[in-house]
Amino acid sequence: MPHSPVSEEKLVGFPARCVSLRQKLRVSKPELAHWLGVGRGYVNVMEKGRQAPSWPVFQLIEKLEAAANLKQLAMHMPQPDTTPASTALAGLPPSAIEALDRLVQPEPAPAPAAEPDATPPPALSLEKPLMREKTAFALRVASLREKMGVTRPKLAQRLGVSRQYVTKIENGAHASLPVIKLIEKLEAEVLGSAEVAAPAADTATTPEPAVQAAAAAQEAHAAPSPQQPHLHSIPVAPASGMPRISALPVLTIPAARELTAPGLAAFSAIEHFAFSVTDPDAFAMRLAGDAMLPQHHDGELAILYPNSTPHTGNRVIARLSDSLGGDVLFRIYSTADHGHSIVLSSLNPLYPPVTLSPDEIAWIYPVATTVRQMLI
Repeated sequence: MPHSPVSEEKLVGFPARCVSLRQKLRVSKPELAHWLGVGRGYVNVMEKGRQAPSWPVFQLIEKLEAAANLKQLAMHMPQPDTTPASTALAGLPPSAIEALDRLVQPEPAPAPAAEPDATPPPALSLEKPLMREKTAFALRVASLREKMGVTRPKLAQRLGVSRQYVTKIENGAHASLPVIKLIEKLEAEVLGSAEVAAPAADTATTPEPAVQAAAAAQEAHAAPSPQQPHLHSIPVAPASGMPRISALPVLTIPAARELTAPGLAAFSAIEHFAFSVTDPDAFAMRLAGDAMLPQHHDGELAILYPNSTPHTGNRVIARLSDSLGGDVLFRIYSTADHGHSIVLSSLNPLYPPVTLSPDEIAWIYPVATTVRQMLI
């Protein structure tokens, strides 16, 4: 450690002592720093051995260690501790004294066997519902993440929090009200997707032969012909609606690579753009690259309609499958091989057309319009 007014003998093993003290008191670095009257970074460098404490800080740490040891000793004494604690605790902040007092709180004794109709103690009646509520919410978050197929860092990115925050929530920590609202919205999105993917009817009874024949005829009539195969990556029909002003979430190219459903665009947006649209799931993307020069430039906003079907000649945004690297392309849409293949062409002659199968495209949305902002 660097030079300090504290003798070198007393500083031997001091970083480990700091860490042990924090763990014993069950407090965070900011809390310990508040008690010591220093910044959080000061505690961090002390625990890593890169900074020697000043003499007042060293004295406070020794006082905290002595008080903590005294409290832990009282936990194992066979008789009540009558030693006056005023000397050991003198000069410590009230929050530090409260943390030390928590160390000697006795473990709750197991409740005696009660009759079947006995009423539980009031303390347990108040604590258990709260613990059950926290555990239930933690399980909800873990289940949501599993249904979405994302990792904790990905979920944290969509919630606008750190990965450690998501970990704490899944371990039973309390979540803030905005995060709870966002999680409820994500649950609604996932539930809506599951209902759309589920069969339209699920009955235990077998339909009559006449009904089966009618259904088979209807399916045969609706089945796509070999000349016009159904491209499952593209919406089957355009959405219709009245124009409305909406605050569209604006995605960057990297954020669009992580997009799995248009309804989740709001959780990856870095900004919003007010625009009149007819698609309820419309969102915007800030363009980058020179593939569509000279008509489209970096920074231009493309307004995407996820519920519309692209047609030949439309400008589209396509996200390729993970097997092809998951790139996001801004191109002109057309088809080949009687609709079996999708061709994405560039305006810039330096970029040759790309021919893909529907399975090689994760999603493809038509661009309703583009907006060039003069000031970004």
